[in-house]
Amino acid sequence: MSWARMRLNETHAEVIKGVLRGAVRGGALGAVASIATGAAVTVTAPAWLPVIGGSMLVSAATVAGWSAMGALIGAVVGGLRAYIRKKRRDRKFEETFAQTKGVYV
Repeated sequence: MSWARMRLNETHAEVIKGVLRGAVRGGALGAVASIATGAAVTVTAPAWLPVIGGSMLVSAATVAGWSAMGALIGAVVGGLRAYIRKKRRDRKFEETFAQTKGVYV
C-alpha cells in the first residue's frame, strides 16, 4: 500500500499530533536549557561589570544542537504519551459502554 493511499485512523492522528507538540516543546526547552546551564554562553571581559560594557556571547551552534536533541526527545515522549492516553481513553470508553454492545434501541 502506498503512502498516498494510506488512511489515518484516530490513533495515528493523535500520535502524530503528540509527536509534533512534543517536538516543539522539546526544542524550545532544549534551547532555553543550553543558555540557562551556560553551555552556549561565552562571557566576555569584563562581564563582572555590566555597567561599563560587560557582555555575553551566545553560541548559535550550541543552541541549535541542544534544541535538536530536545526536539528529538520531546517528539518521542510526546508520541508515547499521546499513544498511551489514546489507548487509555479507548479502554475506558469500552468499559463504560461494553454492557450495551449489540443492543440497538
